[in-house]
Amino acid sequence: MKTAVVYYTLGGTTRAFARAEAQARGADLIELRPARPYHLFTAFVRGCPAAIRGQAVPLAQAPDLSGYDAIVLLSPIWAGHPAPPFNSAVALLPAGASVEVVLVSGSGASKCAGRVRAQIEGRCCTLAALRDVRPHR
Repeated sequence: MKTAVVYYTLGGTTRAFARAEAQARGADLIELRPARPYHLFTAFVRGCPAAIRGQAVPLAQAPDLSGYDAIVLLSPIWAGHPAPPFNSAVALLPAGASVEVVLVSGSGASKCAGRVRAQIEGRCCTLAALRDVRPHR
């Protein structure tokens, strides 16, 4: 079974979780990079409203996920929802893939769990797990 760990990070916290996941699974590590990168200010003024609306953003390079049986998606939580590059990755999921979602938040991600489940299942994928991890502070 071929596995990919796909993630977006703004400040590096999600990257640390993604690297650990990829190493533990012997998986390929794929970083999502928006075509128009976010910075702290633009994450707040552009990214948070887009996250709330569940919008995707164009990626600098869209990964080909068709060769993977299992995909682990990691995203920070912005305004209670996955960051917009997460939505871009969901749109690239191949039908039939087994998907695990890891949401990196400081306050919990329970409010968006239903929408995340619907997004994954809407791509004809199986949601194998939905985890919320909190960075140590």
